[in-house]
Amino acid sequence: MKIGEKLKVRRKKAGLTQEQVAEKMNITRQTLSNWEVGKNYPDIDSIIELSHIYKLSLDELLLGKIYFKGAVTLSKKMSEVEIQKLIKKNYPSASNFKELNGGLVSQTYSFHADKGQYVFQVGNRLEVYEKERWVYNQFNHLLPIRNVLEVSVEDDITYSISKYIEGNKLFDLNSQELLDTCPSIMKTLELLESIKVPEQTGYGRYDNTGQGGYPTWEDFIKAVYNENIYNWSALEQKGLDSSVVKHALQELKNHINSVSLSKKNIIHGDLGSFNLIAKNGQITGIIDWSLSMYGDHLYDKANILFWNEVKLQPLIQRINEKYINSPETKEKIYCYILRIGLEEIYNTVILNEVGYDIEWVANRLQKVINSFL
Repeated sequence: MKIGEKLKVRRKKAGLTQEQVAEKMNITRQTLSNWEVGKNYPDIDSIIELSHIYKLSLDELLLGKIYFKGAVTLSKKMSEVEIQKLIKKNYPSASNFKELNGGLVSQTYSFHADKGQYVFQVGNRLEVYEKERWVYNQFNHLLPIRNVLEVSVEDDITYSISKYIEGNKLFDLNSQELLDTCPSIMKTLELLESIKVPEQTGYGRYDNTGQGGYPTWEDFIKAVYNENIYNWSALEQKGLDSSVVKHALQELKNHINSVSLSKKNIIHGDLGSFNLIAKNGQITGIIDWSLSMYGDHLYDKANILFWNEVKLQPLIQRINEKYINSPETKEKIYCYILRIGLEEIYNTVILNEVGYDIEWVANRLQKVINSFL
């Protein structure tokens, strides 16, 4: 991808128009347009200013590197005034509004009301918030999960209100705080492994009633190369080199026999620095269960390893030491990582869903393949 195309992609992912960026930089819209179509290029001072506006490092802006999941800014659908008005409709005494970071789809705010603290989320689908409520009702006695108090739709606006969990996301911890929290994170992973799931509920991602979509775990893993479920034919038309996808699909087929399941687990599906909350070295909350599923607990570990967040390197080291303890386990996690990367590309490129930097995802997938071979 050329520099101009990168600048255009970064602007769109930041949810900004050319006019908005031009106004922030005190330049004309045409100047910005010329940069994006490659007629000419910004000087270094302008590049630095763009990186600040898009909230990216220079590497992320120009090289397509996103070092952690959650780096893309949500294109906001509601203003802060509109959100506060909607919250006060439900909680007239609401105050101390604060926007919370990390979401790609939902806008999330905390607020105080009636001597309590709550979380307001808006922007996702109704079934996602209902699934969060179902997860709480099923597992709150075992796991630290947000209590979803209300899920509503008003004037085509879907939102949820939950109890606030004390603590900070791992992303907001400093290096020492994260090191101190690592033992608790590992215990949380073990806790997830210990939960028994009924066999009759299916496998793979489940809906807001707890029913999984596949008859077996292997069927879920294989689905990504089942052309009746995942149609990859439009990939190059969308502008992405298909070679890495073809390579990854073939690798998954070559190693699929390593995928087996002795015990059915609940899987969060998106564990990372934005979905784990900690306080005083202890995990106090596991949030955002929209991608949760039934299957192999190693899938959660594979997700952490695939995204390879700089922030979580101490945790990644511990996961490698504890879980990748045999060639068989290494091969199985390799299959899961391939599937995670492939699905991210499919959802972002083919389905046009909100996602992460697709160049980074493709490069990461190729790097994983190269390191395994």
